[in-house]
Amino acid sequence: MFTIICFFRVEQRNIDKFLKITKKSGEILENHGTLEHNIYFARELTGRQGSMGLLNLVEMEENEELFLGQSVFESEEHYHNVMKEVGFDDMIHYLDGNIKDIVEMNRVITSSFTTERVAETN
Repeated sequence: MFTIICFFRVEQRNIDKFLKITKKSGEILENHGTLEHNIYFARELTGRQGSMGLLNLVEMEENEELFLGQSVFESEEHYHNVMKEVGFDDMIHYLDGNIKDIVEMNRVITSSFTTERVAETN
């Protein structure tokens, strides 16, 4: 499996709009083959039992909420194929433009993870 995660800092006044946009974007991704697309609400951002929490790593403003977005694919190749198809979808471009109006994209944290061990290159 191949997973893309994104942390979004969203101003409280824009949360409803953000959720509508990401719901529609998720539907489009799933229609093009994404296995899952979820948005998670933050519950506890401080660490437990002596560990660090996300607030140790992510700088938040008082008027912001943190959301975790997750999209799951069969493999990295599947991810690239889905994204290539989605690139031809006019609605996704419209939604992408709208999300940029409410989320500072240079503050979004994005990473990918896989269940397969990647060969080391030395």
